[in-house]
Amino acid sequence: MKVTDATRQMVHLNDSNHPVLSWTWRILVVIVADFIGAVAVNNFLGPAHILAGGVTGVAQLVHHYLHFIGLGTMFFIFNIPLFLIGYKFLGKRFIFLTGLAIVGFSLFTDIVHLHFRTAPDPLLMGLYGGVLSGISSAIVIRVGGSMGGTDILSLVIHRLTGRSVGSTGFIMNVIVLLLSMFVFGVPAAMYTLISMFASSRVVNALMHFQQRKTALIVTAEPDTVAKAIGERLVRGSTIMRASGAYTHAERGVLLCAMTHLEIADLKEIVLATDPHAFMTILDTTEIVGRFRELHL
Repeated sequence: MKVTDATRQMVHLNDSNHPVLSWTWRILVVIVADFIGAVAVNNFLGPAHILAGGVTGVAQLVHHYLHFIGLGTMFFIFNIPLFLIGYKFLGKRFIFLTGLAIVGFSLFTDIVHLHFRTAPDPLLMGLYGGVLSGISSAIVIRVGGSMGGTDILSLVIHRLTGRSVGSTGFIMNVIVLLLSMFVFGVPAAMYTLISMFASSRVVNALMHFQQRKTALIVTAEPDTVAKAIGERLVRGSTIMRASGAYTHAERGVLLCAMTHLEIADLKEIVLATDPHAFMTILDTTEIVGRFRELHL
């Protein structure tokens, strides 16, 4: 398989060759996402008594009764035990960016209170808040982190039990909906559901991939790449032997299944090990076998 000049140019532009710029960009993106998330809660969801999903929604409920504690502070307190658990079981880059997102969102939520006219219609408030929350979550995920809370809990439970990442978040949101119904009434719970739906649709639209992925990696150094993936991602790989149709040179093809949150790390690992590797990422709807025992 021939490596073209365009491929080499893409390799040189990869952020793994510029770690300082890469990390600076990721940190800036997380900060912007935190600001957007804080505006969604403070200016749209909160004033309409609409709850965000997961831990943020629980923090909103507690803050409703304990006004002397800031909403951001409450969110931060609830995330401390989850962050400590995640630090033990999840990847270092993911947990660092997630920790940054938690701190940034907490600070912005307590400090930033913009004053601009918003529609008094709770339906519009819920939709706008949901869309902004979805944008905030999606762009943090795109750089390899999360907004904390349920995301950390879901991934840890998935690593330990193999339970679907989405199922834990779904259960948490159902609990938030029920609590919203009892505290703010049925209409508020219905608007909360609409907001959650809008947020999830925005996240899906921005991510363009499912929870699980299968990577096919064509490389001249399959054993080295597989070892790097195993050591840094704790993922197993299946090595298949192949040859290029044009050059007939022997290559190795690695097949590796993982969650979408590990894709950013995989790209960095592969291109750092073999800059001329070719990689394609496929959506995976189901994994049958020892995925949990061997990998997660």
